[in-house]
Order: sequence, then structure tokens, then C-alpha cells
Amino acid sequence: MRQSFEELLESAGPIDVKALRTIKPNGRGIIFIPTNGAGLGHLTRLLAIAKRLKKRILDTEIIFFTTSLAKHLIIQEGFIGYYFPTKTLFDSHVTASRWNNLFLKQLSDILKYHNPQMLVFDGTFPYLGLIQSMNQLDLKKIWIKREGSKVNDSDKRGKEKEKFFDFVITPREAGLSTSEDTGRIYCNPIIYLEKSELLDRSQLLKQWKVPENSKVVYIQLGAGNINNITNDITVLIQNLKQRKEIFIVIGESIIGKKLKIPKNNVMILRDYPNSQFFKAFDLAICASGYNSFHELMHFGVPSIFIPNRETIKDDQFGRAMRAVQANAGMILENLTPESINNAVEISLNNRDPLSKNAMSLVPDNGADSVAQFIAAHCH
Repeated sequence: MRQSFEELLESAGPIDVKALRTIKPNGRGIIFIPTNGAGLGHLTRLLAIAKRLKKRILDTEIIFFTTSLAKHLIIQEGFIGYYFPTKTLFDSHVTASRWNNLFLKQLSDILKYHNPQMLVFDGTFPYLGLIQSMNQLDLKKIWIKREGSKVNDSDKRGKEKEKFFDFVITPREAGLSTSEDTGRIYCNPIIYLEKSELLDRSQLLKQWKVPENSKVVYIQLGAGNINNITNDITVLIQNLKQRKEIFIVIGESIIGKKLKIPKNNVMILRDYPNSQFFKAFDLAICASGYNSFHELMHFGVPSIFIPNRETIKDDQFGRAMRAVQANAGMILENLTPESINNAVEISLNNRDPLSKNAMSLVPDNGADSVAQFIAAHCH
């Protein structure tokens, strides 16, 4: 049930002045503002940058202000976190103008208190309340702007908003050659974890009680906030269970609804980030969203992609095709017993070359270079 306007304001909470007094701003802070999305891409990218920045500049105060439902991940990383509900959660009588005014008030109070020297925004389109609040103070402004592959009217309006930022940083698409805008800075895909942070395969298989000689297949088709993924997952499970050697792990999004699927002999993984478990997987069957695609390729997980065709700006099919062209993955669109079994058989039999080609497609993590750039422009 949709929460009322009053309930959402209460969940956002006013700025707790008493609590703020325990925080001592040093005037060298950076505020990160990830917008809410269908998944966790915006928040994940900024967390990836922030955690590396923390190692580079020890005395930097890192603050987050977000509309993301996964706000607890900010606190989990040890950062100061503030939350304001996205407009879609409010009742219909709350106009865009009213929401922006509330957003402006919350963010302005935070900016005035912490007085950061830099603001980093990750989102498709900067809110009016964001632009108004950040222009009240003298601070450097960066927009992490991952462009959508499908062009629409919002692209032109978004281009006009770039003038309010000192720098626009665009993470690249693996395998896609496009003309670059001279007014932007480009970086490799931003990956949350380092390869050294992935958990040990043997320990995970023991912890999960995976039968010996099993092939572990990971299924994750997105948060289900845009499209209905339950039917596809059910079909995949029914067919994969015909192969006795396969152990199935279903990845549930922490911001999506719990999946209503048969759970017999299926392990449900509702954690973050799921990439920490990637060493355990012999094969992934996943949607081809930006973050999950580049993580799977970077960490060398052989993958079968089921692109989400219902995204407004994201060309998931085109992205998955680039993996196919690099012999780093397969596409599965029509889920039949024959197509599923064929794709799984080919992928498991070619695991090593698929893994090698995937890592070649996304060899480098852009998070470090962006953190380095931010650190260089902080002072």
C-alpha cells in the first residue's frame, strides 16, 4: 500500500540537529547524491567511488543524501547518510513543485551544516531542488552521467542541465565505440568490488551445502520493478532441475519484492553486493542491466543474458549482443526447454574461453580513476 504524504515525511525525518552536533564537519567534505532507480546502479557507482576515495583522503568527510530505497547500504559502508523519499512514493496530490521544495529544504539544511567542498550527483536527470540548493553554495559540482542507449526527449533536457556542473563524467559501455563529447570526461565502467574482495569458492560451496561435482547456476533477472520476472524465473528453474548436476541460486534484489517461485532445492540469495559470490558460480543467467552486465564480464562469469526489453532508455539487448560478438556470453529470449538446455550446455562446456573473453571485454575498473580525479580536484 502506498504511504501517505505524512508517513513518508516521517520516514524521511527532519534533520536531527541534536544528532548533527555529534558530527564535526571539517570543511573538506564531499556529498554524494545518488538518485533512486529501477535498480541499484546510481547508488552502487557512488558507493564504489566513495569507498576508494576514503582510502585516498583520510580526513575527508563523506556524506550521502539519497532518494534510493537502499539507504541502509550507505550506513553499512560507514558513511553519513540522509534519506528523502522519491516523488513516486508520495500521494498523487503532492506535485512536482511541492516535492522539489521539500527536497530543496532538506538538502539545503544538510549543505549548510556540513559545508562540503564538492557535490557528486549520479542520476539520469538532476532535480530542480538539487540545482537550486547546490547553487546556494560555492562548491565544485560533478555529474556522473551514464548515458542511456535509447535516445528520447529527456536527453536534450539533460544536456541543458550539464551547464550547472563543473565536470560531467560518463562511464563507458563495454565494446561500444561512440563519438565522445569533448566537454565530458570518460571512464571505464565503475565496478563496486575489487577482484580481491570476492569470497572463496570452496568455502561458499561448503557453506551452501552444495553437493559434490555440482555446477552452480546463478539466476538474477533484475529487481522486477519494470517487468514481471517471476514467470521467466519459474520456467528456468523447472528446466534446470531436469539436470541433476545443477545447483540453482536465485538472486533477489534487496529493493524488489520477494519472488513467488518454487523454492524446493533452490537457494535464495538476498544480499548486497551479489558480486561477492561470483567465484562460486559456474554460469549466470541474468538480465543485461548496466551494472550487473559489466560486473559479470569484469569478474569473468560465463553468462546467458535475458535482456529486459521494457526499459525506457537502456538498450539491454544491444549490450548483451556485444558480449555475444566478443564470444563472452549468449542471449536467450524465447524460453523453451530446448533453447534453455542448449544455451546451458554450450556455456558450461565452454566455461574457460567464455570467462577469458568476458574479462577481456571489461578488463579495467573505472572506480579508482574517478576517485583519483575527485581527490585531485578537492583542494
